Amino acid sequence: MLAKGFQTPPFLHTTQINPETVLQPMISCTAITIAWSSQTAQSTHSVRESILFEMRHLFSTYRTYDERNLLAALQAITMYTIMLMYPCYSQVSVSLIDPAIFLCLQRLVSYVVETGLVLAEESMTVRLDWESWVHITAKRTTVFSLYLLHWSYTVYHSLESLKCSKLGSMPAPAAKFLWQAGTRGDWERLYERWLEQWRDEPLTVHELAEFNAEIESERRVETWLEDADELGIMFFGIGE
Repeated sequence: MLAKGFQTPPFLHTTQINPETVLQPMISCTAITIAWSSQTAQSTHSVRESILFEMRHLFSTYRTYDERNLLAALQAITMYTIMLMYPCYSQVSVSLIDPAIFLCLQRLVSYVVETGLVLAEESMTVRLDWESWVHITAKRTTVFSLYLLHWSYTVYHSLESLKCSKLGSMPAPAAKFLWQAGTRGDWERLYERWLEQWRDEPLTVHELAEFNAEIESERRVETWLEDADELGIMFFGIGE
């Protein structure tokens, strides 16, 4: 949990919020999240300004970051976007956001996609270590989350949504039991099971988009759905 009333989002792995290893973009984001969740009518404006200031900073510096800090910046930006949509903690409607922010966000996502969303080992169904799996899965999960976030925003305000054609070749969102594995040992045991299940080829986003329940070969998608988490189900649902 980042702050009272704000549950850890689905794109943040438990290992990424460890106080001993958390990176600077998320340290700043945590402080702002706490301010956002405890804001008063008098502090709403200053909290919003803090969010915008940090977003401008990340948008202007993310190209200088290494892989780990780039992911942390992307995760922080996702959090800030959520908070801009709901600038007041008790607000139930979705606020309009400056289109320039979404333009910067689209450029950031494009840059992240260019740095790679699939590891070479994955395309060969080779066993990954826990750290590598967590990093690449969190990277993809954050991109999925941003897409869903923007999609819901555009539906609410009757706007055009972001295109996700570049995501087609990516593996579908990870199995819930892998993402929530509490220890390295638990994850390694479950990951071996998952590799055996998908030894031919992991399911891709393209397959989800082309799903047809009447075709027998779609058993792959049905198998994936059995282990999908809430984020995966949502991502699948908007393509139906």
